[in-house]
Amino acid sequence: MTALFWHNGQNLKRAFGVLLLLPVALAGCRSDVAGGKQNPDGAVDKGMDAPWPDAICPADAAGGGECPLNFCGQLKVGLMSNQYPQSGADSLCGTRVCIVGPELATGDGFQLSCVAPTTGALTFGTACSPDPGQGMRCAADSLCIEAAGFAGSPFCSQLCRNDADCPSMARCLEYQTPALTDGRRALIGMCTPETKIAGTICQREAMCPPGQGCVLYGARTSLRICRAGGAKSLGTACTAASECRSGECYDRDFLVSAGTGANANRAYCSGACQVNSDCGPDQSCARLVVGNNGTVDDPLDDLVVGYCKTMFVAHLSMACATDAGCVALNNGSDTCDVTHGLCYRKAAVPGSACTGDTGCPVDGTCTMGPRFEGGYCQTFGCDQAATSGVNACPGTNSICTQRGGPDEPISGCYEKCTLGGSACSRASMGYMCQTVTLAAPPNVCLVGGGA
Repeated sequence: MTALFWHNGQNLKRAFGVLLLLPVALAGCRSDVAGGKQNPDGAVDKGMDAPWPDAICPADAAGGGECPLNFCGQLKVGLMSNQYPQSGADSLCGTRVCIVGPELATGDGFQLSCVAPTTGALTFGTACSPDPGQGMRCAADSLCIEAAGFAGSPFCSQLCRNDADCPSMARCLEYQTPALTDGRRALIGMCTPETKIAGTICQREAMCPPGQGCVLYGARTSLRICRAGGAKSLGTACTAASECRSGECYDRDFLVSAGTGANANRAYCSGACQVNSDCGPDQSCARLVVGNNGTVDDPLDDLVVGYCKTMFVAHLSMACATDAGCVALNNGSDTCDVTHGLCYRKAAVPGSACTGDTGCPVDGTCTMGPRFEGGYCQTFGCDQAATSGVNACPGTNSICTQRGGPDEPISGCYEKCTLGGSACSRASMGYMCQTVTLAAPPNVCLVGGGA
């Protein structure tokens, strides 16, 4: 198997995706109650203490009760490019492990199956051999793989949807599956130790040699490596991805350069970031969900990245010129950032109510969701240690923090609070002082609990 180096030549919001994990209902495979009817083999069900063979566990059922979980999804190929990449993981299998199983009857992918691990299986990252005679077997023989650039050094891996599914110091990279009957191959996420990833790991373009950009390694990981590209640095105007060191050229809406003359959108070299200072002039580090694993309501399995976003509006015809022009739009804004053509609300701070981005601080985002009742203004790309400059949060009552899962790997600005001290300004709407990291006391205003 070989790892796929991801390269984006499309609009960023449509570029991450060729696979689909279809949920399988975990129902309908339960043994009879203790003392109940006989199983097909004539044995009487013995209840929760019964061994697996005595339970009614159809091989094609999903699992449940006394029955083992059988499936961890389906892997398909040939889907449209705007479908998010997805895969399976051991966490979907209980005590079993997730592997690429048989080809689907439809011929367009594979069943991802939960199987019992091999007795005496080696641990993740250990050197392995699928040859039973070597005595170096992984939890499943198909999990003994080689990383690109490390031929002859196979190791034990496990399936993953994103980096969070992998052990510490490992990343979720894509590998080709065996060929389908028609010759096509799918790409499956598999955990890979960082010690077996070729290339120079980086966090920002400034860490790379001249002529190289700091780019995402693949569609399932936040890992970045230095890679040769064009001559232009982040924040420089561009008309094609090939002009940029990062190999990526987008406008404010993360669309590629298109049109000519007055119809052209204004695009600039973009790339991965963690804080605003990683980006070029007139850019900020935006938080983008580029893969949600088909679970819109569960942010913990999302692939989130920071990407440099230009502050210039995409088309000059969209740019504001006066404060009065913004007020006339009746979109929550009252002030014009003449330099970039952005309308915003001058008094807004992190945590302010909003119905759209224009009701937030300049270049801010109106975050929606169950924990952000009535909209919640935020900016991203802050540094928790910064007290001034582009990496600091706006306002005097804001805090830079990172909600584990939803925000990673970048941080966002929230309304600050303290228990028994400063209260949340929107307490009447259900906002309470809460903790978002295990090590921190309650210090962020949010609604409800959970992610």
